[in-house]
Amino acid sequence: MSDLSHPVSGVDVAQEEPAAPADGEQFRRSGLFRLSWPLLLVSLLTLLSGVADTVILSLASPELNAAVATANQILGIPYDLTVLFSIGALVVISQMLGAGRYGAARRATVVALRATTVLGIAIAAAVALLGPVVVSAINTPPELVDETLAYLWTVAGALAFNAFIVVATAVLRAYGRTVSILVLGLLVNVAYLALQVLFVLVLDMGAAGAALSTLLVRGVGVLVIAWLVRRRTGIHLASSVPRDSTTGGVLRMLRLSVPTVLENGLFNVAVLGIVALINTLGSDAINARSYVLTLTALVTGVVGALAQGNETIVGWDKGDRSIEHARRTTLRSVVTAALVAALLAAALWSVAGPVLSIFGANDVVVTEATGLLALSIVLLPLSATSIVLFSALRSTGDVVAPMAYSLGATFVVLLPVSWLLIDGLGLGLAGAWWALIAAEACKAGALGLRWMRGQWADRPREIRLAEA
Repeated sequence: MSDLSHPVSGVDVAQEEPAAPADGEQFRRSGLFRLSWPLLLVSLLTLLSGVADTVILSLASPELNAAVATANQILGIPYDLTVLFSIGALVVISQMLGAGRYGAARRATVVALRATTVLGIAIAAAVALLGPVVVSAINTPPELVDETLAYLWTVAGALAFNAFIVVATAVLRAYGRTVSILVLGLLVNVAYLALQVLFVLVLDMGAAGAALSTLLVRGVGVLVIAWLVRRRTGIHLASSVPRDSTTGGVLRMLRLSVPTVLENGLFNVAVLGIVALINTLGSDAINARSYVLTLTALVTGVVGALAQGNETIVGWDKGDRSIEHARRTTLRSVVTAALVAALLAAALWSVAGPVLSIFGANDVVVTEATGLLALSIVLLPLSATSIVLFSALRSTGDVVAPMAYSLGATFVVLLPVSWLLIDGLGLGLAGAWWALIAAEACKAGALGLRWMRGQWADRPREIRLAEA
């Protein structure tokens, strides 16, 4: 089926001939390893930063760590919204580059950067206004309310910066410039930890200090990544774009992004419901969950790097009509990600005691967290499978059905099973993990069947080529 039978409005121009890259626009098509290893190192840096951050907060006080963990759970939904344009931008730009449509890719980049800047400001304002309502709604322990609110209100400003950063990062990924992302990750994580030590341990500023570190680092991060995008692609916010490209481009990216963002947002709403149940178990349960999520971030980071690299390649392949290459690469990525997730989860469980002692956790927290790490040996490979398949389908433009599968697993399996096991049967935190295992198994199975059936291969590309 010819792509010309599917009119596309917005970011591309009809009958445009492929053009050579402009000055500064250095698109490089790479393999999975070359794309993924910088992203993996960024994930490891972020993990180490997260572990160190948790140690810093716990040294200041366990209550401070619990307050920040609660605030970050609330911020999960706003952070998901800040990626609204990054998802569509990656799909559109990578397919355009794969097809040789460099001029259209440049215009799509400018549209995405401008749109996400406006979005980030709106999200920051909403968080500042609605923060107290949400903190009260999730049964936050009274002793944590003040610190949680202080963190929320300060970090609200960082959300605007984050919206720009995630889209700029997606642009660099689409252009194959993942080493530039590594440079940014190194600078950001080192600066963040230095500021955390200063504000939290030296100046004893509590949650406000922890949030101020995030705000300052995100602000500097915007300046650095804007420079990197300009240097590596020749693109900046002031680049000229036709008015019709702006309107149509925004709508097209939203069509691709909204299903994923909606899925992420509703998943986080469901998680907030589970967190409300966990919060009734006390600060020990909150901290045990926080420590396990911090440690297993290593696994999700590795899986995420593989999924992101694979997603970019699938986008290039879809634009270039290399369907079989996309199919084979994705299946290899699924197997690799699942095996790596299982091995890393088992390794974390085997050293749970010594590692958890770094956080200064008491015996109750260590026992609960160790049990959760054991269950993660089953959970994380299933999650890895879902992540790789979901991102691959999304990169082909197949976004609605995967969203439906994920939401079905969340609201038909995760929520009711969590309530049954945590509240009904009194299994505590372990009940939440068993519910996650059931939900991820259902999701991975559904996504796997969809990928193998191959409907995604027949979808029109996100670009039009002038064909002879």
